[in-house]
Amino acid sequence: MPRIAGLRRVFRLSSRRAAEQAVDEEIALHLELLAQELEERGYSPDDAAAEARRRFGDVTAVRARCHALAVQQDHATHRAEAFQMLRQDLAYATRRLARAPGFTLVVLLTLALGIGATTAIFSVVNGVLLRPLPFPGADRVVRIWPSNPGAGVERGVISVTELENWERDLRGFEAVGAFSAIGAGNVFGEGGAEPMYAKTAYVSAGFFPALGTQAYLGRTLRPAEHELGANHAVVVSYGFWQQQLGGEASAVGRTIRLGGRPFTVVGVMPPAFDFPTAEVAVWMPNSILTEDDVGSGRQARWLDLVARLRPGVTPEQARADVTGMLRQLAATYPETNAGWTDATVLGVHESIVGRVRTGLLVLLGAVALVLLIACVNVANLLLVRATSRARELAVRAALGAGRARIVRLMLTESLLLAAVGGALGVLAAWWGVKALVALSGEFLPRALDVRMDGGVLAFAIAVSLLTGLVFGLWPALRASSPSLTDGLKESARGSTGSGGTNRARGTLVAAEVALAVVLVAGAGLMLRSFERLMQVDPGFEPDRALLVRFQIEGEWDDLSAQLALKQRVLDRVREVPGVVAAGASTFAPFTDGRGEPRPFTVPGQPLPAPGEEPRLSMQPASPGYLRALGIPLLEGEDVDVAAGDTTGRGMAVISRSMAERFWPGRSAVGETFMIGRIPMRVIGVMGDVRAQRLDSLGGFTAYVPERHMPRSHMSIIVRTAGDPAQLIAPVRTAIREVLPNQAIREMMPMREKLAESASTPRFFTVLVTIFGGLALVLAAVGLYGVVSYVVSQREREIGVRVALGAPPSQVVGLMLRRGMTPVLAGLGVGLAAALVATRLLRTLLYDTSATDPLTFLAVVALLGGVGLLASWLPSRRAARVDPTVTLRAD
Repeated sequence: MPRIAGLRRVFRLSSRRAAEQAVDEEIALHLELLAQELEERGYSPDDAAAEARRRFGDVTAVRARCHALAVQQDHATHRAEAFQMLRQDLAYATRRLARAPGFTLVVLLTLALGIGATTAIFSVVNGVLLRPLPFPGADRVVRIWPSNPGAGVERGVISVTELENWERDLRGFEAVGAFSAIGAGNVFGEGGAEPMYAKTAYVSAGFFPALGTQAYLGRTLRPAEHELGANHAVVVSYGFWQQQLGGEASAVGRTIRLGGRPFTVVGVMPPAFDFPTAEVAVWMPNSILTEDDVGSGRQARWLDLVARLRPGVTPEQARADVTGMLRQLAATYPETNAGWTDATVLGVHESIVGRVRTGLLVLLGAVALVLLIACVNVANLLLVRATSRARELAVRAALGAGRARIVRLMLTESLLLAAVGGALGVLAAWWGVKALVALSGEFLPRALDVRMDGGVLAFAIAVSLLTGLVFGLWPALRASSPSLTDGLKESARGSTGSGGTNRARGTLVAAEVALAVVLVAGAGLMLRSFERLMQVDPGFEPDRALLVRFQIEGEWDDLSAQLALKQRVLDRVREVPGVVAAGASTFAPFTDGRGEPRPFTVPGQPLPAPGEEPRLSMQPASPGYLRALGIPLLEGEDVDVAAGDTTGRGMAVISRSMAERFWPGRSAVGETFMIGRIPMRVIGVMGDVRAQRLDSLGGFTAYVPERHMPRSHMSIIVRTAGDPAQLIAPVRTAIREVLPNQAIREMMPMREKLAESASTPRFFTVLVTIFGGLALVLAAVGLYGVVSYVVSQREREIGVRVALGAPPSQVVGLMLRRGMTPVLAGLGVGLAAALVATRLLRTLLYDTSATDPLTFLAVVALLGGVGLLASWLPSRRAARVDPTVTLRAD
């Protein structure tokens, strides 16, 4: 590394000290001349000096005034000179770059890729992690989850009855609100338009005060509008207002029919308000739900919590307040609240983005490595270019150009490249941001906040300037101290440059390879993890299965009428040509429902402590549902048998994990478990189903006849003889024949739904793989360019060797050693760095070690092979040098 003494003068625009010194010298000269004149008139030297100062006036004041004027003039002069010099340097740099279009194109493309990728990922990080939430005082808004450690429930929900205790007994909160986004309904259009599906959130009176966001139009729900009889008011989202209500201010006060009932729109929320999810279109009072909808009592848990802390109260203090209340409830209501004695209190921002924070920061680190590799690549190209300009720089130095002038000239070229590359990168990022949001699917929170704005553009400008300095500074410093004799000689004979320059190029290549190893290793681990995740058996047959989801409208006093209507829908769907089987449940796998959690006990086995009972997911299932979904029946009877039993006895088909856990080593068929005081007899055992995540079974499951758990939600699984996508239109028509005004929430092949569940790992895997591929390509191009340059500069030496009888294999070996030495060094350093860096990926990997030896071996082999190929291609060209032509040219 060359010394950088004097570098601080590179961008100096003025010298205050020099200007002040010039003024001091001028004043001293003036006083001296005046004193000499007085001496000639007969004054003694001392008297002449004193008289001269008297006649001159206040020397200190004059000096200060002249100092100010001189510095001002000096600044103006230097600014003009600097601007003129900058114009000259820019013009010169533009001409030189235009004369080397290949070099310029490669550098600009490299920078555009690096800066564009970095800006795009920063846009996502900025929108998701850094942009403030649309809640006033968002730092005081928290999510609260009661937990039952004994039952293994970390983040639970509460009942409507318990909500009264939370609102009344907690002192550390300004407001406590509850919500549930389980609702869905049909919005009937005007003029015979097709009904539309709307996702609904049921909220308590404290919901909007806890968040603090005011309505965009109208107002939010008032406490009185949560009372029975007055609870037919709703607040709608900005998107719903635009799409369904025409975006007119008169929409406030309009009556709409939702879920078969009339509601009055009292407000429209701002565009950025998307709590609890962006899918929610309507917020309505939770009191609209009856006991038949959600059950009654403290055990009917279905509400999530959000709250606003009082000023000065910390989340830790709030948690202590909550746990104190929970323990009191557990003591007062042991039958329903025993075990619920702990809680999690988390800032609302962390609750929204916490699950993607690590992944996004890993992506930001990965793209920073790509940008760094791009900088190293460009620095190597500039170093090579500076070596080829040794004669020019030596001539400039011989003509009096100082080191600062040469550094400034070369940095101007670097910054020009960075500016143009940055502009191209911003254009690439503008497209890339849209692609990233589309690729993320529904998993990325706050996706609407991801956009190119002024802050992102400022970041791109800063990155471009920093990049120009990073890749341009070292080559500029090395080129700024040329040896006149060596520079002229080396340029004349076509040498590759000094030993220091060669070592610098080798160091940059090694650094490039090391950084590439880290990125490619990360990409390899993510690919291996994703491959294993996609090989997981979900427990059902997604191929040739069609998913249809909707909510049946109406208020049902007669359960048999509701069941009869659902049966008519299924019977009509089964009549569609190409349908093999069809069945329905409340929530199908990989939808937004998980069944209804119920504590249970097993007679004859040790009773757990109150509140620590194991829990299972109760799934109502119609006849044909398990068969249509393709869940294997391991023993006993299907739920169809239970559905046909009219005696009213409790029967259930349970999952294999539940059978093995509670009746190990014997058949579970015929055994009994208790849901509260209701006995449930096991009539069959089905395979385990991964209902929410491919990397988790999700606990015990019991399928029961639908008459035991009637719900208005309906998830139909249609087993088809061919491609399920071909039956979307016929099945929709069949449903509409029975339910003419039914809005369909979702209709898609089950294979696509399964693929959606892997959107998070797919998103991170695709991006890390792209960055790893970019790193591999940049490293290969950089190595190839350096070796090619060395070959071209050493053609005379190679020609002499060939003329003296050196075989082609010796020439190839010489060039390969020159190219592979930094590659091997980079592989060693990169492997050590990767073993440390990939540990950050552990939370993103499935069934794959962060130090998987097979992956690391493959990465070393891949990069070693790429390096060997990039070195061999120009080496082979070197072996074909014609010594006659080379020596004649010399």
